[in-house]
Amino acid sequence: MSANDDIIEIFKKSISATVKSIGKNNKAEINFVNKDPGVQGNQINILFPEISKLNKDINYIRGQADTIALELRLHDPSVHNKFITKNDISNAIFNEIEKSRIEAKGSLDFKGVKKNILNKHIRDIERKNNNSDNDDLIDAFKYVSFAEFTNSKLPKEYSFYKKILTKKLGKKYKKYFKKLEKTIDNQEKFANEIKEILEELGFLNENKIDQSKKNKNEKNDLDQDENNKNANDSSNSDDKIKKESDDKDILNQTQKISESKSDEKLGEDSSEKKAELIDKIEDVNHLNKYRYYTKEFDEIINAEKLCDQKELDRLRLSLDQQVFTFQTIITKMANRLQRKLQALQNRTWEFNVEEGYLDTSRLSRIITNPLNKLTFKKEKEIEFKDTIVSLLIDNSGSMRGRPITVAALCCDILTKTLEKCLVKTEILGFTTKAWKGGKSREKWISNGKPSNPGRLNDLRHIIYKSADASWRRSKKNLGLLLREGILKENVDGEALLWAYKRIIKRREKRKILIVVSDGAPVDDSTLSVNPGNFLEQNLRESINKIESKPDVELIAIGIGHDVSRYYKRAITIMDVDELGTVLLNELTNIFINTKKIKKIN
Repeated sequence: MSANDDIIEIFKKSISATVKSIGKNNKAEINFVNKDPGVQGNQINILFPEISKLNKDINYIRGQADTIALELRLHDPSVHNKFITKNDISNAIFNEIEKSRIEAKGSLDFKGVKKNILNKHIRDIERKNNNSDNDDLIDAFKYVSFAEFTNSKLPKEYSFYKKILTKKLGKKYKKYFKKLEKTIDNQEKFANEIKEILEELGFLNENKIDQSKKNKNEKNDLDQDENNKNANDSSNSDDKIKKESDDKDILNQTQKISESKSDEKLGEDSSEKKAELIDKIEDVNHLNKYRYYTKEFDEIINAEKLCDQKELDRLRLSLDQQVFTFQTIITKMANRLQRKLQALQNRTWEFNVEEGYLDTSRLSRIITNPLNKLTFKKEKEIEFKDTIVSLLIDNSGSMRGRPITVAALCCDILTKTLEKCLVKTEILGFTTKAWKGGKSREKWISNGKPSNPGRLNDLRHIIYKSADASWRRSKKNLGLLLREGILKENVDGEALLWAYKRIIKRREKRKILIVVSDGAPVDDSTLSVNPGNFLEQNLRESINKIESKPDVELIAIGIGHDVSRYYKRAITIMDVDELGTVLLNELTNIFINTKKIKKIN
């Protein structure tokens, strides 16, 4: 590791320790990313400091980290969510003023924090170049509220935002901020004050008008439904049969229209029918577009939170006891991969240079002939791209038994091997929280079972090991894969995009995403009320989105199923015990730039 890397690592450890200490959260998982910093539960994303910009960005990164730490310490998301409305502008203003409350309250306790956050705001203001009036108004609330709560002086550009706000608030400018400042220690009272201000400014009134119109329309629809209820009840079954027949007619008519060479031959009546048909096709396309009924019950969770430590220890022991039959083979493959990687990272010597280390192998030339010049050598590093490997494991019920055990073992040995070679690794899993829909389906039923609801289940995305966590700290988590009741149904498309969004934020130059699955996505609750290819179509769209971009290498390993119909780079294995060998072989090929794709039968 070079001196620059050492400096970066020391800085990262310092920032991580500060965030956990100020935030009073030792379980916080600190990730250093290239974009989108923020807090998502215990997942903390902080901008990665590049060594070339470290001196310039050090205070900015500290300010950003301090803001995040104070949010962990002083902000209650459950209280905050009570005051969220359907008006995007009011929500954005509300979020920024609440953040100012957090920063201001923290600044009173930590003087260094105030200085760091102030420097961050100054840098942000200097770089701002908004064209939207709404953006300017939101930023005005952001910077002015912080300055007012902390009595801070911001740069000249700050006056632009202050003018916007004084014009918007008028004579009540000072009154509003004094009311807010009095409740700065109580989040709920503070939020109520913001709500009253926004309502007085008219942001919430517009939303209420829209809502009243919506309620009125809904009432009219309900009255009309009540009048037609008796007539509709007797024809429900006939309507279903007719709908299926209409769908077939649409497809047949579409084919006929596409085969037609001239619109003139269709005549005026046919043109009208064609227009009606196009409208119907657009409706069908809209219904086929992927969507979800609700994300309210979805979760992204660390593995250790799904069971206690004693059970994790027991499950890990059970995993260790099941691997002896083929651990030797996989360990040999892991050693081979390690040798390959270390060979790529080895340093070489450059000989016959004028300065450096004395080349002792050529001293005999000097002894035999003192007129010969001394020769020197220099150590030369071969560039090895920083790499991260993300393993996304299908946690569906069909993986139960031998497949999931072997997958857990392979991830375990692979992670340990790559860590020795300074290659970051993360292990993710995807499943659902319940069979047959869970709370999402219950909500759908209670809302009257609206047609074509989209994805109708509660997703569970599991983090077994994050990229910055060590193998030693995370190895117990893999035992969770053996726990009864964890493996349920699988919605591959959304899981794939989730894993992609995680890895794309990483600062490593090379990013590899490997999916281990045993077939197509299956969720009975969703497929029972949507088209049969609903989840499969979403998977294809997600794959195309990732494969169309060069920043992530996507590889799929199908266990017992050919996944090459979905992925461009795919491997199929029919014997699950070959998973370790195939996985390590494929990684070896990747690192030595061999893109040969094999299919093992």
